[in-house]
Amino acid sequence: MGIERLLALLEMAQFAVPENAPHAYLIHYGDAAALHAPVVAERMRDAALRVVQHCGGGSIKSQMKRADASGARFAVILADDEIASESVSIKPLRGQGEQTRAALDDAIALIKQG
Repeated sequence: MGIERLLALLEMAQFAVPENAPHAYLIHYGDAAALHAPVVAERMRDAALRVVQHCGGGSIKSQMKRADASGARFAVILADDEIASESVSIKPLRGQGEQTRAALDDAIALIKQG
């Protein structure tokens, strides 16, 4: 049985996400973003957030699937556009909310809130 199928079954059974689930899954797309992602992840960890950084390539869609399967509450997206504007995009993976763009410090505060 694949891990995605197992996670889907647990979700259908309304199994609670364990407390050790990451706060955020860091997705990056583009050459500049791949170089900048470790710096962003470390700043988030310095702020006491549990962060999983995507390793390797893949499309945004495949990385979002991994983010969802990780149990993280938020996907933090870093692409060349975000680097140019010195920001990150934040997408809630659990519950309500829309994707927004914010400076990294503001994103960290938003993730800590919930």
